[in-house]
Amino acid sequence: MKKVFLVLLVLSLVACGASSDDSELSETTSTTLTEVTTTNSTDSSDSTTTTQAVIAYKFDVEKMSPFTGKELPAETWLKRPRRVIAFKIDNNINARPQSGLQEADAVHEILVEGGMTRFLAFFLDNTSKYLGPIRSARPTDPTMVRPYGGTLVVSGATAGLIPSIRELGVPVLEEQSSPTMFRISSRNAPHNLYADTELVRQKIDDRGFYFLQPGPQPLYRFGLDQNNWSTGANKITVKYSEFTTVIWKLDNDKYSRFIIDSYSDNNEAVAHNYLTQEGNTDILQAETIVVLQGPLYKDPATTLPSVLTVGVGTAYVFNNGFYVEGTWRRGDISEPFVISDMNGIEIEVPPSSQWVHVLPNEGEVTINN
Repeated sequence: MKKVFLVLLVLSLVACGASSDDSELSETTSTTLTEVTTTNSTDSSDSTTTTQAVIAYKFDVEKMSPFTGKELPAETWLKRPRRVIAFKIDNNINARPQSGLQEADAVHEILVEGGMTRFLAFFLDNTSKYLGPIRSARPTDPTMVRPYGGTLVVSGATAGLIPSIRELGVPVLEEQSSPTMFRISSRNAPHNLYADTELVRQKIDDRGFYFLQPGPQPLYRFGLDQNNWSTGANKITVKYSEFTTVIWKLDNDKYSRFIIDSYSDNNEAVAHNYLTQEGNTDILQAETIVVLQGPLYKDPATTLPSVLTVGVGTAYVFNNGFYVEGTWRRGDISEPFVISDMNGIEIEVPPSSQWVHVLPNEGEVTINN
């Protein structure tokens, strides 16, 4: 007499209504161990075999976030199509704690002059009534905004930079042309420019700037396969320069952010807090940390330091104590990044909240357990 027990777990995040001509980036296939157990009841013994089942992940441009890779509630995606807006956010000591960063769909951190950094806070589905301080554009910014078909919102820029950004296909909204941005009296200029993201969105919509419809694809491949990832990434140190070092410490399933910079006492790491809408402070966190490392160069038009994000570079992806090191590549600023491990196999970034470091090759990444 034979009894057959079949245990099959299939997790499917299949997009409903996604078009068949979605880009290659929009669909990934992962595998995981799933037990298929056959038990033969005889007088001698029972036998067990285990096979591989397929977990399918497909990105749905209409119903999922290109920043987290997660499916959105219906009340969110029914508001689409919406444009991506990237706000340039200050990271000077006089700008901290910033407001609205934790409400962003994703944050990118980019080197500026003096060895310091500023942020691009991306908003598509999320909103913030009080975001800032907003600062001026830098040459690397359009290279990270362009793949999303987004609009860049800034206080201004060095002479000649705004036309250059627009020539790259990235619309720009400046303070002088947007009464929706406002300055607060409790902080000194230039660290006091803020905005309500939805009021800015209305202004941009009224001006009819170009944006991708039905929506943008992710910046890199999302998926569920973390096979062959290494363990021991409970503390990540990202050093931009002698003046700015970021430390991420794993706290449950999220990384909490600490910073050492030229303003730190005794060169000690301090918690990098954000300001809530209620006026309280809490530490910045992200589930996944992505590092894209590239050559540092001086922008020929402005002589400002910039990081090259086209070509090939080193990449790291960290999630919940696991990590993988490899390379990134792309041929144009309008394209997504292809991130591969050391064996040339494309990495699948877990769907999760993301913080992206755009790091010069002169920077350093240190991983500790």
